[in-house]
Amino acid sequence: MLQPEVLSKELSIMPFFRLAFRPFFLLPVLLSILSLIVWLAVINGAITWKGGIAVNNWHGHEMVFGFAASIVIGFLLTAAQTWTGVRSIHGWNLALLVLCWLVARIAFISNSPAILIIGMIAQLIWWAVSVAYLSYMLIKSNNGRNLVFIPLLLLLATLNATMLYASITYNISFASHLAYLAVLMITAVVTILGGRVIPFFTTRALNLPAINAKLFLERFMAIVMALTIACFALSYWFNLSVVLPVLFLIAGACQIARMANWRTLSTLKTPLLWSLHFAYLNMGIGYVALGSSYYFNVISFSAALHIITVGTIGTMTLAMMSRVSLGHTARSLQSNGWVNLSFAVLLIATLLRFILPLFNLSSLGYLLAGIGWALGFGIFLIYYTPILLKARTDGRSG
Repeated sequence: MLQPEVLSKELSIMPFFRLAFRPFFLLPVLLSILSLIVWLAVINGAITWKGGIAVNNWHGHEMVFGFAASIVIGFLLTAAQTWTGVRSIHGWNLALLVLCWLVARIAFISNSPAILIIGMIAQLIWWAVSVAYLSYMLIKSNNGRNLVFIPLLLLLATLNATMLYASITYNISFASHLAYLAVLMITAVVTILGGRVIPFFTTRALNLPAINAKLFLERFMAIVMALTIACFALSYWFNLSVVLPVLFLIAGACQIARMANWRTLSTLKTPLLWSLHFAYLNMGIGYVALGSSYYFNVISFSAALHIITVGTIGTMTLAMMSRVSLGHTARSLQSNGWVNLSFAVLLIATLLRFILPLFNLSSLGYLLAGIGWALGFGIFLIYYTPILLKARTDGRSG
């Protein structure tokens, strides 16, 4: 049996534990596929759910926090090493972080209150270590520009803890509201990251002049987004049905207007770029649809929200993971036909999830969108698992 010191050294050179993007891309993607299959099987009567958390709350939690937030953490802990020059979490420490994540995933399917509490503790430890390590890297390098992510992540962690408590105590409606709120919080992260990386990737890849942000629009959009998310949070207790839909519509219009000079049409021949652009566009469309849901009964809030969850968060994570997995393993930033297909399948899933419920075909929309998600991310697993399990092609660590 290996001694702890020897085991630590071995783990530090295992490719899978060299940087956070490797485990926190592969494992959340696998989780999203499995949890979606289970949820679809339960709501269609194929299996009986015996967990201690209501199945819809479990589905929402695992897709928002087990999947989306985990990939955000994996990306930030990886990108921060490039931003700061400080070595990110790796080796034994990263392995223990992954173990906390896995304990939480397993615990949340239990019906034992004690095990559910253990899962909650593991989830919060995962948050604490992740945010603390990211903060350490940014503060040590005096990287003030990216400190904005710390309060956003702390808010997400707080939402996660509160949602878990509500779920465990069977406060189903409040837990659902918190899941929706967490989705909107993730759009705030996407707004910051997308506004930085999408124009940069576009101009760099296509050798175009730099894209300059419109300062007034950026500030106005930030204010409107913050007000929208805050008002939605309060809408659980207060009737804000007059102001909230207007804020959703304005926020969506701002997101779409922001893209006006991003040269989206120039990216149509480059899947690793157009996928990012269309994912961001879906966020603007999703916010407009959320606002419209207050005025038109045919549009449900849930269907509108899934333009964001599938079309923005799903497509954005798929595109970013595809790009980062290639770049951080020193491979060429070129996708193949199968990867390109995965982007298209996810966009089709977005359309089906929103359009079919408009025609009272909600169940079919859930099923086809779920199949599309499983296919899109299944392609990612098949293509990228060997890459993420192998060392960089240039022999460097990471």
